[in-house]
Amino acid sequence: MCLRSCTTRLKLAGMSAARYLREVGQGYHISGVVDYEQVRELAWINGDLGRLGGLLKLWLTDDLRTAQFGQSTILAVLSKIEATQEEMGKVMTKVVMPKI
Repeated sequence: MCLRSCTTRLKLAGMSAARYLREVGQGYHISGVVDYEQVRELAWINGDLGRLGGLLKLWLTDDLRTAQFGQSTILAVLSKIEATQEEMGKVMTKVVMPKI
């Protein structure tokens, strides 16, 4: 195994070099560490999508609370949903494929 590969695996595991080598040497399965800050960010983005979806659902059901919403407002909500989905995709990419 080359040094670069070992260093990459060590960073993904989130362990010190000594601990990583000791656990590999003892035959333990090493799993990666998820960046909890990015997971928290995904939760916030997911909440935003839920709220936007709720607004859209109210409008589609002709709820009285959304009677004043015009087409431009709905198009803005749809645009925000699309932008939020793109943001979520970027964060998920960072979680799955971290830069090392």
